[in-house]
This record gives sequence, structure tokens and C-alpha cells, in this order.
Amino acid sequence: MAGSWRRLGSTTLTSAGDTITVDGFDATEFLMVVIHAPASGQLDMCYLRFNNDSGNNYSVSKANNGGSQDSNNSISGILWQTNSGTYDQHAVFRIYNTASAEKLVLLDQMETATGASNTPQRKELSGKWANTSAQITRVDAVNGGSGDFAVGSKVTVFGGSGDT
Repeated sequence: MAGSWRRLGSTTLTSAGDTITVDGFDATEFLMVVIHAPASGQLDMCYLRFNNDSGNNYSVSKANNGGSQDSNNSISGILWQTNSGTYDQHAVFRIYNTASAEKLVLLDQMETATGASNTPQRKELSGKWANTSAQITRVDAVNGGSGDFAVGSKVTVFGGSGDT
């Protein structure tokens, strides 16, 4: 994977909202997108979108807590959060970002309700953005559910190359 990482951009919400955007960053061969998103109300149907593309150009396969896989094809983003609830989210996306190939995505995510009696949940996901003509220079974390990302929710984008 990537040799060294550098921070390309970051956005932190100062008021609750449904979208967190990081844009205008340099295209690199590899991207890592880190999301910390506490909920303000219900979070569900959360997508990661690239270059402002909300068309049905994404596919994912995901499993919760090591369970059976389920897939979503021809959807409007990398669907990373589908459990409806007021959970603290932490997600790390690793993305292969070359212009002439589909953008391949791996996700490790955890979510938890507050308090020591609530067991954290994990999700593994593989996905892709079927674009073969542009590198990613913008990411949007979008909540399609009834709640919002809380104040302090943050998306940070790191870039790297295959050089070691």
C-alpha cells in the first residue's frame, strides 16, 4: 500500500448537518478518508461520495460483526452506515485512486452507543466507484437519515503514493 501519508484536507462541523465535504485537494494514487461522526438524532443511510457524484455509480459488499455479507449495487454512494441509531461512528476508508481504473474502497468501521454497558459494533466493507476517467479530489460524507452528524463531526483526507 502507500509508503507515506500526508494530510490533504479536513472539515469539522461547527453546527449539526447532513453533509461534510472536503474538496479541492490534490489527487494522489492512494487515499485514506477518516470519519469521526457522533450522531445528533438518528444516523442511517450514510454514504461516502466522490467528486460530487450522486449517481448510481457505486457498489458495496459489507458484513457486520463478522456475519454474513450483503451487497448493494448501482447505488448513489459507498453505503457505510445502515443501522438506524444515535451512535458514535469511526470509519477508515482506504481507496485506490488511479484515473483510468474503478476506485476500489476498503472500509473498517466501528459504532457504539455511549456507556460502558454498550458493546461496540464493527463493519467491514469493500466497494467501488465505477468512474474510470478522473481521480478523486472531493469527498462528501452524507447522512440520508432523519438525524444529523453532530457538532464536531470530522472528515479528514490523507494521500499517499505507492513509493516506500
